[in-house]
Amino acid sequence: MLACLLIHPDILKREEKAEGILLENNLSRNHPDLLWFEAEEKLGIEQAREIKDFLSLKPYQGDARAVVLPAAENLTDAAQNALLKTLEEPPLGTVIILGVTSDDQLLPTVLSRCQVINLENTNSNTDGSFDGDIKRLLESTMEKRFQFIEKLDKRDEFLPALTAYFRHKLLENSAGVKLIHPGGGKYTEFLQDLIEAERWARQNVNIRAILEYLMLKMPSGKN
Repeated sequence: MLACLLIHPDILKREEKAEGILLENNLSRNHPDLLWFEAEEKLGIEQAREIKDFLSLKPYQGDARAVVLPAAENLTDAAQNALLKTLEEPPLGTVIILGVTSDDQLLPTVLSRCQVINLENTNSNTDGSFDGDIKRLLESTMEKRFQFIEKLDKRDEFLPALTAYFRHKLLENSAGVKLIHPGGGKYTEFLQDLIEAERWARQNVNIRAILEYLMLKMPSGKN
C-alpha cells in the first residue's frame, strides 16, 4: 500500500504530482481503477465509505486501485477517522494520495500513516542528517537539550527534520515494525505538538522559543 500526503498551497501543483505518482503505478487520470475527487467536492463520511468500498474491489486492469483527494483539507474529522481505518488495513495494491495546503489540516493519526512530500520545500533538511542528534536528545537531560538548542546553528532546518523523524517512527509502528521506545502513544502526541509548532513558525514566532518548548514536550527514552 502506498499512501502519500502532498503539501503545497497551489492545488495544481498537488494534482500534477499526484498524476506523476499515478503514472509510476501504471495508472492515469481517466483509468477505471482510479477514484479522483475534485477540489470542489464535498468530503464527508459518505465519501470515506465510498473510498473504502472502491478499494475493496479487485482492479479492472493491472494490480492496483487508487484514490486521489487533491483537496483533502476538505475532509471532515469524521471522514478522516473513517479513512483512517482504510489506511490502517488497506487492501493489497492500494494507492491513496492526499493533498493539503499544510499538514496541520489533517489529524495527526492520518498524517502518521502517510509518506509526506512537501512540494514547496523539497530541498529541506529532512534527509536524516539530524537523526543522530535527535536520538541523543531523547536520552538527554532537559539541561542538555536546552544547551543543544542554544548552540544549534540551523534552527530553521531542525524543526522540519524533527517532524520528519517522528512521523517516520510512527510510520514504522503502523507498518508493524516494533519501536524500541515503549511509549508509542507519546510519539503521536508529540507529532501533534510538532504540527502546532510548525504553525507557529509560519506565524513568525521566535524559532528558538519554539524549539525550547518542544524540548520540554519531547518524549524521553532510548530510540
